[in-house]
Amino acid sequence: MKLRTLILLSYGIGVIIVTVVLGFSAYRMIFNTQFVIFTILITLGASTLAFVINYLLMRPALRSIDKLGKESRKIAQGEFSGKVEVTGPLETRMLAEDFNEMSARLDEMFRQIKDGEMARNELIANLSHDIKTPIASIRSFSEALLDGMIATDAERQQYLRTIQRETMRLTDLVDELMDVAAIDKKEPVLERSRIWLDQLLVDVLGAFDVQLKREHRDVHVAIAPDCQFVYADQKFVTRILYNLLENALKFSDVGTEIEIDVKRTEDAILFRIRDHGQGISVAEQERIFERLYRVEKSRNLAHGGSGLGLHIAKNLAELHGGSLCVESELNVGSTFILAIPIWKEGELG
Repeated sequence: MKLRTLILLSYGIGVIIVTVVLGFSAYRMIFNTQFVIFTILITLGASTLAFVINYLLMRPALRSIDKLGKESRKIAQGEFSGKVEVTGPLETRMLAEDFNEMSARLDEMFRQIKDGEMARNELIANLSHDIKTPIASIRSFSEALLDGMIATDAERQQYLRTIQRETMRLTDLVDELMDVAAIDKKEPVLERSRIWLDQLLVDVLGAFDVQLKREHRDVHVAIAPDCQFVYADQKFVTRILYNLLENALKFSDVGTEIEIDVKRTEDAILFRIRDHGQGISVAEQERIFERLYRVEKSRNLAHGGSGLGLHIAKNLAELHGGSLCVESELNVGSTFILAIPIWKEGELG
């Protein structure tokens, strides 16, 4: 039963009670008939006027309640964009404000759920495609070896090297996926220790030694005299620099040089990794750290990738309380700047 019906019913019951009482009084000769009729008419008129005034005063609240009911039904159907007009007495205004806030929060939560579902589906689709290629290569080359189709030792070594390369590619994809899962779950825990910067760069560059020689690349490293070490998680910093260097090699031409510059500011150690490659447009610079975003849309071996490397690097940098940004110009090159805050040994806890 609606609220306005209850109000009307309550007034009606009141009039009936008064009429019955006055009628009984007239029957018992307590009051004369003319007085009773006059009193009933006054009661009916006063009740009608009171009802009209009361209804006009309650009308904004009744409208708000009706709108709340309609919007509640929309929410039950999965629509969260509607809002209730904040009118009426204090209680209904507070109720409408709380309802609008709840609706907005639900809308944001469901949007995040949908976006997360889309991102997860996209991640699965992209990685499935990326994993298929090395698996197919490993299978075909291993079958050729098992079937005795390789005539010379040189060919056999070449096939084995290809299998090794594709296996390492698969391992990198799995590592990236595990890193993303750990970041999403807020699982990474920093284990800070003193990292000697010269040794750190030697270790990172060592992972690319074969590629650098094959592509006839020079890497120019400059470490400022006041940059000897930094307190950070060695595994995570190594991963960041590995991803940045891999990105620099991937998007610059064979034979071009890579520059690594390490300097110290008042509160951070800055790593600047510069390539002389294709560069990144201003519009894409805002998106390259997004998960699964690729400047090069193709999936070829030269430029393709999972689209997770820079996303992981930025998250690990921020986990240290630092930052990762890019300066780039099309057809000139890109410089990625990693800032790791300076910690003192006594601050490590």
